[in-house]
Amino acid sequence: MRNPLTLILLSVSLASAPATTSAQPWSYGFGTSTGSFSSGSSTTFLPSTPSNGGTPRVRIGTAGGSFNLENQVIPFGAGAYLRGAAATTTSVNKVSVFDYTPGKAFTLRFRVRLGAADGSASATSGTWYLFVGDSASFSDNSTFTGRHVFAGLQWLFAASGGIITQVRSGNGWSTAGLTDTPFVQGTTFVVELYGNNSSSSIPYSHGGPRTIGANSLDVWIDGVLAGDDLPKGGLGAEADIDSWMFYGVSSAGNAANIFLDDITYLNAIADSPLPMQLELFLATPGAGGQVTLTWRTITETNNYGFTVERSPDGRVFETLPNSFVAGHGTTNVPREYTFTDVDATPGTRYYRLRQTDLNGANHLSEVLKVEILTAVVEQTPAAFVLSRNYPNPFNPSTRVRISLAAESFVSLMIFDITGREIRTLVDNECRAGTCDVWWDGTERTGARVASGVYFYRLEARPVSGGAAFTDVKGMWLLR
Repeated sequence: MRNPLTLILLSVSLASAPATTSAQPWSYGFGTSTGSFSSGSSTTFLPSTPSNGGTPRVRIGTAGGSFNLENQVIPFGAGAYLRGAAATTTSVNKVSVFDYTPGKAFTLRFRVRLGAADGSASATSGTWYLFVGDSASFSDNSTFTGRHVFAGLQWLFAASGGIITQVRSGNGWSTAGLTDTPFVQGTTFVVELYGNNSSSSIPYSHGGPRTIGANSLDVWIDGVLAGDDLPKGGLGAEADIDSWMFYGVSSAGNAANIFLDDITYLNAIADSPLPMQLELFLATPGAGGQVTLTWRTITETNNYGFTVERSPDGRVFETLPNSFVAGHGTTNVPREYTFTDVDATPGTRYYRLRQTDLNGANHLSEVLKVEILTAVVEQTPAAFVLSRNYPNPFNPSTRVRISLAAESFVSLMIFDITGREIRTLVDNECRAGTCDVWWDGTERTGARVASGVYFYRLEARPVSGGAAFTDVKGMWLLR
């Protein structure tokens, strides 16, 4: 038996439908490559930004530390992320994107974790900052200049995994108006900043209608408003904003680290929360004209759900019947979704997702092109194989690939280190071929299991008879 199989893996950002916002957000991630930068300055170490999205730059001062592209050394974001180690003195280590298309307002969203180099809550000294504004501070080797800063956050590392958070107010730092201790070490947060440097208030939507006042800043953390109409920094009113940067200083032993990924920014106030990013968009054509779409979100904000749209030419799309898939509201935990198109005729087809917020706003994904082939593109596997799960370690989910040399009765089960059965992922008859099975780190009841080592066991008994195939492998869940 032969199976048609096409796999397409994309990194996709949901872009707002034309009626939703008038400015184009830039989505900036760190790809999959790894590397380290520990001396001088560079505008080529980091991946390039999208068109008109500014110039990325890193700078290491004279007091140690580094910037590191790491690919899931700890579970954080998707693919590679950026880890920065602060300098031991005020000779700053900074990463910035400067001179993107300017505006008098901005929206910035990013995933962040603060802690030691291993992501734990064990650093006791040092400070990391975020600044948004304009001028030379964002592209030189000096400490920041207050008159260049519209918005600033300061994270001061303290004992017992603590972080003291302050916001830039005029020419100083203050906790006024900011939710008590919104950050701690060793925990991942999704932060959204809405900044308005114009002389008029601007409406937007985030869990309902909102307004940001003139010359003000709103701060959202994990979908919760943590600072409302906070004062701006020292940047002049009505001045353009076209740059952001993070920088770290004064950490004994370079112990204070920042982890960054999934950065999205806009030179205006987003009408609704910035579009989520999809870590995975996968299409698997199967027998009988079926195509199974699988997608995985990195974060969600006010997500009501998705509908699937299909087109024969990539221009005119129709909504597929019964394709609505409910979302998870607001979460910074990656989530996975699937939908099967049961009536995809052979040829080229185009798919996209329409994501709907709780307030009714819509966002469209990039378009996914799928070749639904009538010719054979993959032979039946020559042998039974249980592959290593990926990613490993993982959080919150991982993929197990199984290859079946013959149609078989298949059992795929998860066990803990004591041998207790946690969950059965597959227990049915499967045709010959290769398939992926996902485990989301939950047991039969749906409860999340704890961090630790788990084992997955495949047993495949050919329908036509013969010896059963059995294999066991280990995996590591790291919450």
